[in-house]
Amino acid sequence: MFSKVANGQSESKSPGTVVDEEEKKSASVGAQRRFTPFATGSEEENSYEEMTMAEIMMGKGDYFPGLIPLIYAYLDHINCDSATLQRISQYLDLIQKRATGELVTPAAWMRNFIRNHNDYKGDSVVTDEIAYDLMVACKEIGEGTRHVPELLGDIKIKPITTTGAFDTKLESKQMNNDQILDLLRRYTHRNSFTSFENKV
Repeated sequence: MFSKVANGQSESKSPGTVVDEEEKKSASVGAQRRFTPFATGSEEENSYEEMTMAEIMMGKGDYFPGLIPLIYAYLDHINCDSATLQRISQYLDLIQKRATGELVTPAAWMRNFIRNHNDYKGDSVVTDEIAYDLMVACKEIGEGTRHVPELLGDIKIKPITTTGAFDTKLESKQMNNDQILDLLRRYTHRNSFTSFENKV
């Protein structure tokens, strides 16, 4: 398994890997599933295949539900309150758009910033002036004073406060195999994920 992780890390070093290349992710091509994904003892337990970042995040076929649907299934299971769910959904939407290439990654944005800087000579040299301007831009983005649509889209995240953070008790009860599958199906069949599947 570690050799597969090392291979995936080696292949992911190229610029634009998130959208253009496939990453290693445990999965197995199979028919209609009967067990929870990668359950101990199942034929999927130690299997893997190459997937794009979008497939890893949003799912592929019936055999791999995707990390984002898994997160939504978990939030549903613990009866996450609506305010928290809304905030988390903003982050997940951002991750989804980054994975599909609708928004650029921070690495791609920084490369573009440097390449378009007036002092950049196209010689791979990042001067003190370029580095300073990049840090100022990053600081302004983090503080919300600079909006970069190609990086954040329409998302504007407000400061997180502790107000009302502990009003809702989260569930911790165990789920059986059928309940887990029902939750996964509910989120893997959302419009945003099924429309992605049709494009692949």
